[in-house]
Amino acid sequence: MEELLDGRLSRAARSRAAICDACLDLLQEGVLRPSADQLADRAGLSRRSIFYHFKDLAELYDAVVEAGLQRCAPLLEEVSAELPLELRIRQLVERRCSFFEATSPFTWALTAQSLGGEASEQARRVSRSALESQRADVERLFGDQLQGRSRGERGELIEALASAANAPTWEYLRRTRGLSIPRARGVVGRTLKALLGAGAG
Repeated sequence: MEELLDGRLSRAARSRAAICDACLDLLQEGVLRPSADQLADRAGLSRRSIFYHFKDLAELYDAVVEAGLQRCAPLLEEVSAELPLELRIRQLVERRCSFFEATSPFTWALTAQSLGGEASEQARRVSRSALESQRADVERLFGDQLQGRSRGERGELIEALASAANAPTWEYLRRTRGLSIPRARGVVGRTLKALLGAGAG
């Protein structure tokens, strides 16, 4: 009986993973709101199984976001705060921009979902969580440049740095402005250097 139960749990986990992977693949292909039929077809499962493994779209959405972040997590290796300032800036720009480019379909999906629908609140929560995490990382990474500043100035600088190196800014540079990856990366790096007084070279 125990082996049978383990087998069922394993099959369920594989099915859930297949559904999440199917959703991620569709998002990367530009399908911002995949339907249950599209997910089932891509995952090789029945439409009914989508709602068997996930009680609603909100639960599915949370699982897909987690799977997407895990898929792209290796691109976002932490930058050491012990490095020289210019090297910290360069590594932050390289890693964040690579991550943002890879997760661009998810950013568009978050935007589309947040506008309405069953998973809109989850989309907004995920967006807020990601931005808070990026803000905290900037504060950690440039803590020495923040010392000696007034509380107000420190807060403004943190917000400016976080805004310069976040997904919405990257989307603006790449999709709205149409900049190439090297040029967009250059804009982000130049902005961070200007804010931190690290020179414009």
